[in-house]
Amino acid sequence: MVSIGAILKLLDDRNVDYKYFGSDKLEISGFSTPEEIADNSILWVKDKTRLVEVDLSSYKDLLVVTGEGGHFKEQTNLLVSSNSKAAFFSILSHFFEEKSNLSEVSPTAVVETQRIGKSVRIGHHCYIGPDVVIGDNVTIKHNVTLENKVVVGEGTTIYSGVVIGSDGYGYYQDEDGNHVRVPHFGGVTIGRDVEIGANTCIDRGTLSDTRIGNNVKIDNLCHIAHNVVIEDNVSVIALSMIAGSAKLQRNSYIAPAAAVMNQLVVGENSIVGMGAVVVRDVPSNVVVAGVPAKILRKLD
Repeated sequence: MVSIGAILKLLDDRNVDYKYFGSDKLEISGFSTPEEIADNSILWVKDKTRLVEVDLSSYKDLLVVTGEGGHFKEQTNLLVSSNSKAAFFSILSHFFEEKSNLSEVSPTAVVETQRIGKSVRIGHHCYIGPDVVIGDNVTIKHNVTLENKVVVGEGTTIYSGVVIGSDGYGYYQDEDGNHVRVPHFGGVTIGRDVEIGANTCIDRGTLSDTRIGNNVKIDNLCHIAHNVVIEDNVSVIALSMIAGSAKLQRNSYIAPAAAVMNQLVVGENSIVGMGAVVVRDVPSNVVVAGVPAKILRKLD
């Protein structure tokens, strides 16, 4: 059981804004969803309309996390936050997330580098090449390949099936019209606290490195081509393709199944909509969507 005192201390330590209204003796043992609510649990209510017919006060020791505190009965234990999502998942990740059972390095992993930081975990059947550098507190799940000049920043998580550091797709034609592969000499530099989703591929650069900034989140099944630069705090969602030498500036967001053409720039804070095909530079602070992508609106 987790006491409300421990929960509030966690939020204080993480500087999460909140107000609590309820019993100081509350204890919870798990979490609920709006579809399945249980006693002694924590529930995030993002949209009150989904619970219009539910009397939350009828549940024993239920902690409701919300940004809409005024809409609930007085008997409900409420944790009201301007960022209720952050508050809810901070609590879940700290108290209820299952801990990884990975040992430091699986005996089935092939690790050829000597440059590995502290508290690094490497899963089954991985290959880590001799020129790879891995920072502290990195988690590499199963069947991951890191080859050539890959640098992984501290606190990064790489999920199963990822391939980083392979050559990109680059050819020129000789005098006979045959395709000749462009040699690759660069690597991949990954910042700190990055997450790279399952079965994503990140190609190494041709001459300079492909670069992934700090706190970048890349979803499953994405392709990041050679020489791409992704700046800090960018999100790239599932099935997206970022072509060679494209640049995603700080805080930009690439929605599922979008494609960004080579050598283009997506500006700071901009959003590329689901399935969009970007064929020209995207300015900062706009939303684009469609095929080809066009500006829908500006962001404040």
